[in-house]
Amino acid sequence: MTDFTASSAVRSDGRPATTALTPWLILASLSIAATMDAVNSTVLVVTRGHLMGGTHATQDEIAWVNMAYVAAKLAALPVAAWMMPRASSSHMLGGAVATLIATSLGCSTTDSVDLLVCWRAIQGAAGAVLLVVGQSLLFAIFPRSRQGIAQAIFAFATIMAPTTITPALQGWIADAHSSSWIFVANVPLGLTGLFSAFLSRDIGARARPLGRFDWAGGAALAVFTTCFVFVTQEGSRHNWFDEPEVVAYFAVGLAAALCFMASEFRLQGRGALVDFGVFRDEHFAFGFVVSFVAGCALFGSALIIPAFAIGVLEFTPAYAGLVLLPSGALVCIGLLAAGGLIDAKGLDPAKPIPLGILCLMAAMSLLSGSTSESGLQDLIPAIMLRGLGLGLLFVSLTLVTLRDLGPETVAQGVALFNVGRKMGGQIGIAWLSTTLDHQNAHNRMVLSHHLAPSDPALIERQDAVTNLLVSRGYSPEEAVSAATAVIQKSFAQQVATLSFNECFLAIALLFVAAAPVLIATKLILGRLMSRHSEHSQGQSV
Repeated sequence: MTDFTASSAVRSDGRPATTALTPWLILASLSIAATMDAVNSTVLVVTRGHLMGGTHATQDEIAWVNMAYVAAKLAALPVAAWMMPRASSSHMLGGAVATLIATSLGCSTTDSVDLLVCWRAIQGAAGAVLLVVGQSLLFAIFPRSRQGIAQAIFAFATIMAPTTITPALQGWIADAHSSSWIFVANVPLGLTGLFSAFLSRDIGARARPLGRFDWAGGAALAVFTTCFVFVTQEGSRHNWFDEPEVVAYFAVGLAAALCFMASEFRLQGRGALVDFGVFRDEHFAFGFVVSFVAGCALFGSALIIPAFAIGVLEFTPAYAGLVLLPSGALVCIGLLAAGGLIDAKGLDPAKPIPLGILCLMAAMSLLSGSTSESGLQDLIPAIMLRGLGLGLLFVSLTLVTLRDLGPETVAQGVALFNVGRKMGGQIGIAWLSTTLDHQNAHNRMVLSHHLAPSDPALIERQDAVTNLLVSRGYSPEEAVSAATAVIQKSFAQQVATLSFNECFLAIALLFVAAAPVLIATKLILGRLMSRHSEHSQGQSV
């Protein structure tokens, strides 16, 4: 793939293929189409209860609705990158979008949880193709001097929309209509995606024979991603390795990962699904590690904030979704500010990254002071600061990681960059879920000492609530029972509030703990690349 400009883009018959506006039309339509992935990836954030009721599914069954999607997406990302130099970009893009439309309609019309899981797995694979082809196309059609703005706009759809806009819209749809309408919302977005496939029909024609697909490696990858997602999503709920099923999934996943790595190393340069050569690029290797940590913070915070709003503050799904919505404007400002400065002023893409991390840490620190009486107005300042930090962080990180890759490796880079961020997100969700469970148990044990029947404060509180209820018409017996229930509910809220606050603080401290690892990685990579350069120069001499 090469740069796509108005002056150089020519059809095979000699007629001009595009105008100067075409790359921007492709960008706009691709970004709208990529929002389908945002809708699909967050469908259970605030609507889990609605889907459980609509499909009559248990907690274990409904979990697979999300796990199938994530596992298929992780497995399909390297496959999509393998296909990119071997197939037409427009055909891949059009096929992925059409599949997403079809599966969305399928999800909206079924009340069978098994069929829903199947549709979701196909959705995940199609979403992976859409992301890899879409972002690779942007590196092909925009010159280096416009990559900042282009990647900023695309990042809003692929990274920020799932954590800001879609939870609010999904909550509103679920409360006002039906959860099936969440999937139907993909249809108009998909039609825009078909338009982008039409516009890109002359880009990325097949460059090499399809070749032999590594079926053994692909199967091992699919088994590994399924086991990885199950362990990270369900491990906390089943108390990790105390549950034999988790142990079994972990063992099978580890074996599959080893088989996959062995297969890929054996096939390097001969059609491997993953080209490890991209890690020879120092910036990509470092960016991959940073994206892993950043994904942990991004998806972890996107999970824990609505959970706090619903579980402690007792917001409705729609209102809980609104908690993240105000940060959308700041996300956009951060993305465009970083991308604009990188393009217009030649700013080093690495420079906004520390500022973005500091904003994210400050936001999580502010949230760690929340109480059970907090309202939306108390949360908004921290949420907006988080949005600004994420905007500054991710467009810069994308450019640092991918901008120096050549046309022949950019699709591999895009796929692995997304794999790193997504796997980091899965581990972040597992880590925070486990932390929340442990802190709930610890705080309940500590605070339960204040519920001793002889505690003067408890007696005074119970008498006050009882007298208030009696004054409002309750009988003395009913008032005593109701007062006990009120105190128990207040106790549970205090326990949960403390636990969530400790999770918010843990996210803030994540980058502090990761900083030595990131610095060491940067230094090691610098030395390795320096030695490799010296060795190459010595051989040329």
